[in-house]
Amino acid sequence: MASEGEFTIHIHLIHGETIKFETTVSEANLMGASEDIVKALSRNSMAFEMDGKLILIPYTNIKYIEFDPAPPVLPMGMIRNAKKIL
Repeated sequence: MASEGEFTIHIHLIHGETIKFETTVSEANLMGASEDIVKALSRNSMAFEMDGKLILIPYTNIKYIEFDPAPPVLPMGMIRNAKKIL
């Protein structure tokens, strides 16, 4: 990935709605993504600013989250290059 690029997050909520947002990230932010993922997992909600508003989504309302592309550095214990088998 280039030093600056698009980063897309899809938040799939338990009731079926998907929230999608894009942001740009620098290489420095990507390198810290591994630690940020670990910190996020210890919180009760996901928080982000969009269109001048603060959005909080409790993790209890989230089915799963997709990050595209995946950060180049993942926390210990996360599997890289997994393949879905039908």
